[in-house]
Amino acid sequence: MSRKNILLAICAIILFFILAFFIKADQLYGFESWVYAEATEHMSDFLTAILVFITNIGGPIGIMCVCAVIYAIPKLRNRVAIPVSIAVVSSLVLNTILKGIFARERPNILRLVSENYYSFPSGHAMVNMALYSILIIYAYKLIKNKKIRYTIYTVLTALILVIGFTRIYLGVHYAGDIIGGWLMGFAVSLIVYMIMKKTTITDYENRKKQN
Repeated sequence: MSRKNILLAICAIILFFILAFFIKADQLYGFESWVYAEATEHMSDFLTAILVFITNIGGPIGIMCVCAVIYAIPKLRNRVAIPVSIAVVSSLVLNTILKGIFARERPNILRLVSENYYSFPSGHAMVNMALYSILIIYAYKLIKNKKIRYTIYTVLTALILVIGFTRIYLGVHYAGDIIGGWLMGFAVSLIVYMIMKKTTITDYENRKKQN
């Protein structure tokens, strides 16, 4: 396992628990209120409709569609689809556990969509970070064309950020929930990648040598 990846995963987890400590101590209220005010400054029906659509892309159906597309491509089925699915399922299960542990109530503000259960960490932010960051890792490892790689990086990073933003704008998450979801989702993607590396990347490289 790469020491760099291990350190990155550990740092993400440590930062998550530092963030959780400040949230529990009610030290982020001012920051989170400011972020919400900035996010909703130009609220309109048109913008809301667009952001509801985007937030649904990051929901269960959208994520299942992404995984299904990857499974549908034969060359990616074992090499990428399995690790991606493991990352998604792991982050979803871990998110449910963490929400139960921290039991943070959702924001008591204007909610433009209906959500249940606790708020921290954001499930949308965590699962989408796990999904798209592990795809970024595999794009870096498997795609040699730099222009294609950078295009994938840009699109997937934008999806992560915009989906996170929608959750704040729609009033169902605090900024801290989103950041916490990103941190833990990133850690999950790195851990899954490191565990699955021998059966994905290494296998791919061996096949290329044989051909």
